Amino acid sequence: MLAALDRDDPLKAEDQRVDVAARWAIWRAEKARRAADDRGAGVSAAAVFEALSRHLPADAVVTVDVGNHAYSLGRYLESAGQPVLMSGYLGSIGFGYPAALGAWAATGGARPVVTVTGDGGFGQYATELTTAVKYGTPIKHVLLDNHALGKIAKEQRAGDFPVWHTDLVNPDWAAYARLCGATGIRVERRDQLDAAMTELFAADGPALLCVEQDPELL
Repeated sequence: MLAALDRDDPLKAEDQRVDVAARWAIWRAEKARRAADDRGAGVSAAAVFEALSRHLPADAVVTVDVGNHAYSLGRYLESAGQPVLMSGYLGSIGFGYPAALGAWAATGGARPVVTVTGDGGFGQYATELTTAVKYGTPIKHVLLDNHALGKIAKEQRAGDFPVWHTDLVNPDWAAYARLCGATGIRVERRDQLDAAMTELFAADGPALLCVEQDPELL
């Protein structure tokens, strides 16, 4: 198409592929740096989505909840064309897991369904895991656990307010999943991610991978 354009046309397109490729290389290097960042307080979001990008089935449908993890997914997940369903931040924390149930029903179970949530959102609909177990719904769930409503705390700081009532007391989500009859997996270090992702996607039926996340490494 570029060759077909009139070279004297002031509106002709410029080939920006070289510049885009260079910027993409810069961003990938930055993502790799962030993925390797480790303060000893949990796993960085960049590392989680770097691993998920490599393990995500090509025909998967992804749903994402509301929170800091959704921003991190947008920054770091390298989709190979998999659709991502989100609520558009319409005051809808808790959207992720019910949306995954809906995506499974809408596809007739013909496609893998993966949901990404935080602990705050999933905590509001956690008993829906028993629905998935009851109907054998093989949703693969990646839960980033920072023990807080992290997005709300971030907004409070941005407004120069004290952080107020955003911390959460959670169960061990992997143990909770097993009590519900699902597969439960727990990760506390980056070097555990690959094996955990392999186990998650190989599991029969619903499975939950809880990642202890560093709340500062978004």
